[in-house]
Amino acid sequence: MNIISMIKTMDHSILSIGLALVRIRKEKLFRELGFRNLSVYVLHLAEQSQKDRSSIYNWLQIGEIYTKFRAELEKAGFTGSDGPTKLPYLERALAIHPRDEVFANIKEMTQRGFASYAKGKSAETVKAAENTALDSTNEGSESSEAVTSWGYSFFYRGIEAARVNNILPRRIYNMLIPAIRMSFNALDKRSYVVAVHLDTYKEYTSFQDIAVKAREQMRQVQERGRR
Repeated sequence: MNIISMIKTMDHSILSIGLALVRIRKEKLFRELGFRNLSVYVLHLAEQSQKDRSSIYNWLQIGEIYTKFRAELEKAGFTGSDGPTKLPYLERALAIHPRDEVFANIKEMTQRGFASYAKGKSAETVKAAENTALDSTNEGSESSEAVTSWGYSFFYRGIEAARVNNILPRRIYNMLIPAIRMSFNALDKRSYVVAVHLDTYKEYTSFQDIAVKAREQMRQVQERGRR
C-alpha cells in the first residue's frame, strides 16, 4: 500500500505511517516522484489524503523519535499499540528522569500521564493519579487509555478515528472534547452514550437521579449478559 492510501484510510497505526515517512525523507524518495523537497511533498500528501499538513509532520516526528530510540523502545516492549503519541515527549522525559525508568514508563503510562511525567512530575505521582482515574473508569468515568488526542485528531487504540475541524472557535472545540472522549470510551467498554438537552439547572439536578438509576440498570443488564 502506498503512503497516500495509508494516510487517507488510516488502516495502519500512526507509528507505521510515521516510519514510512521517515524512510521517504531519509532516502529522499520524494524526488523520484518529482518533488524538489520534503515540504512540497508533504503538501501533496495533505492535498491527496485530505489531512492537515501539521498531522503529517507530527506523524513524521513520531517516526523519527521511534527510529532514534528504536533499540531501547523495542527492549522495553513498546509497540504501536502502546500509544505512539507519547513519543514526542520522550526526549524531554529523558532529560529529567533516569533512562531505564523512562522507557519502562512510556509503555505503561497513558499519553496524558507520560506528558505530565515528561514535564517533571514523579513517576509515583503520575501512577497514583492514573490508578485513581482507572478506578473512576471502572465506575463509569470517561478516562481511558484507548483514546488519545493529538492536535485536532482523536485516536482510538492508535488509529485516527475522529477529527475536529480546526477552524472551530476554541470555545466550541473545548465543548466537543469531552463528548468525543466519552463516546469512544463507551465504545471501548461496550457501553452507551445518551445525549440529553437540559435548559435549566433545575432540570439538570432532576436528571441526575434519573441518569444514575439508568446507568445502574444498564450495568445490571450488561452483567447478566456476561453470565
